[in-house]
Amino acid sequence: MFKNSRRTFLKQSFLSTAVLVMAGDKLFGAITPLETLVVVQEDLFPHAKELSSNASAYISLILNHSRVSDRDKAFIRNGVQWLNEEAILQYKKLYTQLSPVNRQNILHTVSNEKWGERWLYTLLTYTMEAMLGDPIYGINKNESGWKWLHHTAGIPRPTKAFL
Repeated sequence: MFKNSRRTFLKQSFLSTAVLVMAGDKLFGAITPLETLVVVQEDLFPHAKELSSNASAYISLILNHSRVSDRDKAFIRNGVQWLNEEAILQYKKLYTQLSPVNRQNILHTVSNEKWGERWLYTLLTYTMEAMLGDPIYGINKNESGWKWLHHTAGIPRPTKAFL
């Protein structure tokens, strides 16, 4: 039982622990993957924040959920590392420390890579789910995403969260 608890704790604490980003022997800084994911989500879909989608909490839920495969979770986490490596390669700074224009340049660069296209698609998918999902999941607060699209929710709506 202790082993399972420790394993669960380590998996869940990944996004709250700092990652040291290094290139060669130079330390570029420490950043949590969640910080990077929040900025990327805002860069991909700026309206998500103003619509109170709670996309960052949703991605955190996805990365800690037992029904999401470890492979998919690792891909999202690895993408953060690869994105920061590309930012350091091009601008000698972490992604979150770049100007909005330079961040868009990095996103354009990684979108031309096979992993980058898949990674950005995955993040955009989760961002849209957060914006358009049922508020019972702690996302799409006040149904703002639905109102933005002039959408009427289907009936019956969920009575409890399945995630």
